[in-house]
Amino acid sequence: MLELMLGQIANYCPIISRNTIVKNSTSIDNIWQTIRLHYGFQITGAHFVDFDAIHYDPGERPEDLYQRFMVFIEDSLLRKDMGITHHDEDIEELSSTLENLLILTWLRLIHPELPKLIKQRYGTELRARTLASIKPEISQALESLLEELRTTEDAKSMRAAVKRFPKTKQSSFVPRSNFKSCQLCKSAGRPDLHFLSQCTYLPQQDRQFMAKARAVSEIHDVDECDLDNHDNNDSTFQDQFPVASNRVQIQQSPYIDAYYGHNPTRLTIDSGATGNMIRASAATKLNAKITSSSQSAHQADGSSPLTVVGETRLTFTRDKHQLYFEGLVVENLDSDILAGIPFMEKKRHIYSSRTQTGTYRE
Repeated sequence: MLELMLGQIANYCPIISRNTIVKNSTSIDNIWQTIRLHYGFQITGAHFVDFDAIHYDPGERPEDLYQRFMVFIEDSLLRKDMGITHHDEDIEELSSTLENLLILTWLRLIHPELPKLIKQRYGTELRARTLASIKPEISQALESLLEELRTTEDAKSMRAAVKRFPKTKQSSFVPRSNFKSCQLCKSAGRPDLHFLSQCTYLPQQDRQFMAKARAVSEIHDVDECDLDNHDNNDSTFQDQFPVASNRVQIQQSPYIDAYYGHNPTRLTIDSGATGNMIRASAATKLNAKITSSSQSAHQADGSSPLTVVGETRLTFTRDKHQLYFEGLVVENLDSDILAGIPFMEKKRHIYSSRTQTGTYRE
């Protein structure tokens, strides 16, 4: 049986002479030392320095990194057959302090801020237990802890990016650099050769905020371009008459509140619309009769088409007056009912800018 076992070991080590294992070996440890000597990974005092070469691969599971640590430490513990002594001692056991240092190094390699978060989160347990003893709890909560750290880093990067915007009200125009750098990815150690607004790791709410901020900054960019086109001789004129951006006053579209049967409805008046239109959902709600239509409709820009479902004819009432409506039934209309020029020609409508409502005369 012994020769059979040694033969099996020799089969898995074809590079080593079979007689060295089957006939010349004296113990399993002797075979193991022969294999170590052949492949050049025998345990020496310098072997422990290779511990510093262990790094965490982002694609690696944290538990795999921990197992690599444990294998290295257990393989480095002193034994009699190693031929290495430490202060005249040749036997070593895995102490609790060494286990704690191993866990601490493991956490620090996964994320530099992870040990601080562990101390804060598990402070109550660590009063009576060691760090190594709560390792199972840490492993189970590791994903949530790392997600919390990533969220904190993203928030810090966003605050740092916002602080970079100038707060002065004076018009100091400095040429912008074309160098792209994302502070969010730069702080996280990821490739950062892109703008913050184009970052794929930017949360959706922050992306919407940046879009609004960019829309406002574009107004000032137009002013900068206009000033850059002037000659340097015009700088005195620019200082005397600073460029300012004012708000554009807008008003709500006029409308008429009427009834279709017992259903209250609102007709939005649009003097620029060449036809009357009603949203398909509003027509369905009013139980309007929809017939097929071959006409087409476009939005106010004249190029974006609207989906025409059909056409309908309705009669609304207001203060004993009848309002006749003939229009197209379309999808994705901003208003429920849009009354254009054909509707206004039926009666003479008057718009009040004070109340934003429409009236009519015979």
